[in-house]
Amino acid sequence: MTRLGFARLYSNEEIAATMRQFYAVGLTVGILVTLPFALGAFSRHPWIQAWLWVFLSIWITRALHWDGWADIWDGWGSCAQGERFWQIVKDSNVGAFGAIAMVIGILGQTLLAHELFQLGHWQVLIFAPIAGRVAAVTIGGLGEAPEASRQGRLFLQGATNSSILVQTLLAAITGTLLCGILPTLYTTLLCICMLWSYLRVAKVQGGINGDFLGATIIGGELIAMLAYFI
Repeated sequence: MTRLGFARLYSNEEIAATMRQFYAVGLTVGILVTLPFALGAFSRHPWIQAWLWVFLSIWITRALHWDGWADIWDGWGSCAQGERFWQIVKDSNVGAFGAIAMVIGILGQTLLAHELFQLGHWQVLIFAPIAGRVAAVTIGGLGEAPEASRQGRLFLQGATNSSILVQTLLAAITGTLLCGILPTLYTTLLCICMLWSYLRVAKVQGGINGDFLGATIIGGELIAMLAYFI
């Protein structure tokens, strides 16, 4: 899920087992991309801090989740159903709705990160990657893979009830410590709304795949950052 590990082939069991590590991955990513600015890098220039934070979060994950974010928006925006929906989602070319989603997502994260850095509340940016990934584990446990899904099906198999429960609890504790009770509560409520929306689409289209997980991660990150200002 990141550039931090060595590239190699993984077994089906290992791929499924990664769902148990999503909280840890989110915490690691959050610390690594936020720490330089917490230590004072570009402290007089919150716009530069925000831009670099977004760039580093994209770089460290190889933009993997952003691909899913754009793909799902393309499929949703097309109003297509069934096989045509999945053809659009799996198309390597980005359509108009995917491009709009990328602008909204990257601009949104940059603006929100700027406000957080300007206020000195950078700790929220450690929590955001956690919130997104735990939300992805949750939708993985609630959804079912379509017939044609292969790798996505493996991830969903690893989203067990115990994995969801443990990681949700850890995320709630971490969010409360870093952001406070109310922002964590707002994050939870907004993430529930997001998951409900994605699951409605998935019900019509016959399941969820890895793109849904990626879209959930980006959406969850944006929600966690936005919820701090409610």
